[in-house]
Amino acid sequence: MKICFYFPGLGNDQNNAIFGSMYFSFFQQLELKGLCVKFTTKIEEIEGDILVVSIGNSGEISASKAMHNFKGPIILSIYNSYICFYKSFLKRWKSRFLFAYNPDFATLNFNKYNSVGIPYYHFPFGSDNNIFHPVEMEKKYDITFLGNASSGSGRDKYIKKLLEYAKTNKLNVFLAGSGWDNFGFPYQIVKHGVDTNNIYNASKVCINIHNDRQYAGIDKEMDANNRLFDLAMAECCQVSNGEQTIIKYFKKDEIATADDPDEWIQKIDYYLNHEAERKVIAQNARKRALKEHTWDKRADDFIRFINETYPNYTERNQKTSLFISILRYLDQYIIPPYQWKEIKIIRFFLKKLGLYT
Repeated sequence: MKICFYFPGLGNDQNNAIFGSMYFSFFQQLELKGLCVKFTTKIEEIEGDILVVSIGNSGEISASKAMHNFKGPIILSIYNSYICFYKSFLKRWKSRFLFAYNPDFATLNFNKYNSVGIPYYHFPFGSDNNIFHPVEMEKKYDITFLGNASSGSGRDKYIKKLLEYAKTNKLNVFLAGSGWDNFGFPYQIVKHGVDTNNIYNASKVCINIHNDRQYAGIDKEMDANNRLFDLAMAECCQVSNGEQTIIKYFKKDEIATADDPDEWIQKIDYYLNHEAERKVIAQNARKRALKEHTWDKRADDFIRFINETYPNYTERNQKTSLFISILRYLDQYIIPPYQWKEIKIIRFFLKKLGLYT
């Protein structure tokens, strides 16, 4: 079986640098288990038995174009439902879909996709133990964070506290990503993979900051970032926020957590000043990551999702009405309603109608 992943967003150099290595580790594991994998950012290169596309953030437009060209079954990589749930789109295309997946384990995605008859699977990130692993090297940094300021709100309050704490205690902080200029750290992207692992291993404590949305609650969003698993696999002492998200995957003696910024700083301070405990918690995290959070394990799950849904695929035996065919055609060009508020002229008329505040 040949599965094609069409992710045009990875054609962006920054996105590819941050996420590309992670996806290729996953694809490699799928191939080791017998699937033939094709990855492309170009619609004309799509081929295979099953197509994976992304929807959300206006991804429905590029997904629709791909689905018009590809006549087989589709797997959806989705955005979180309370932000980007385009019900009418999903209903008119649902006979083409095998399932939808996302790292979010909150109940909302399950409920929303169940409402339109599409199976939803929680599919967390993983890590590659061939790339992320302990390395004996000098600890050049006291505290490290690799992440963007712009990917959701809420990180500023932690970074502000962190830099105040670091200045008071004369600590060396390595902060890279985009959007940290206001804190004195110019734009710098560290390529995901070996470079990331080396920086992690050169740090005494690596912090992890989920944005506010990523731990908004079990009824809304509980979405762990890939950094959680990479830091654990690299055997780094990790102090994270988003405690209720973290405990889905790790125990409290594996990842230190706190949502209150002051308590979070206290835990960073504790592990900076207790080297033995720092090593123990890092070792515990790696053991857990090797046991449960490798891309090898994730590939097993993904293949199981396919095996559970592919035998029920019936689109090839169905006729689509002319009306639905027209709507599917228009999906290639019409911006999804959840994006309308982002368009100034539409926002103006929505305000006039009292539909936007």
